[in-house]
Amino acid sequence: ADVMSEKGSQEIQGFLNANGVEKFDVVFLFSVTMWIHLHHGDSGLENLIKTCSKLSKYILMEPQPWKHYQTAARRMRKLGLEEFPLLNEIKLRGEHLEPGLLEIARNAGMTVETQFGVTKWKRKLLLLKTNPT
Repeated sequence: ADVMSEKGSQEIQGFLNANGVEKFDVVFLFSVTMWIHLHHGDSGLENLIKTCSKLSKYILMEPQPWKHYQTAARRMRKLGLEEFPLLNEIKLRGEHLEPGLLEIARNAGMTVETQFGVTKWKRKLLLLKTNPT
C-alpha cells in the first residue's frame, strides 16, 4: 500500500485492525526515503516518518546521502527527462539531510536505538524506536 496516500494509510490500518494488532513491530525503509523526498519534498519526508512512527514500534531506515540525490537528478538530465520538480525546494540537503531526518524522527516521538554501521553502498542503517506515550 502507498503509505503516502490516504487510501493506502486506510488499507494499512485496516490490515492491522483485521489482525488485532495496534502496530507493526518493525517498518523497513530501505532505499525509499530519497524517492519520497524527491517526489513529495520536505513535508512528504516528514509525513512518511510520522506515519511510520504511528504504525510501528521500530523503523529500520537506510537514508540515502545527498550525493545520491544529485546522482538521480544527473541521470534524469542525461536521459533528457524532466528533473524532479521539488528538488530545488528541498531544504534538508547536503550536510543538513541526516540531522534533519533525525530531528523529524525526534519530533515524531522516536529515538535512535542504534546504528548498525553502513551497507555496501555506504549508507547508514538506523534503528529508530517509538517512545511510549
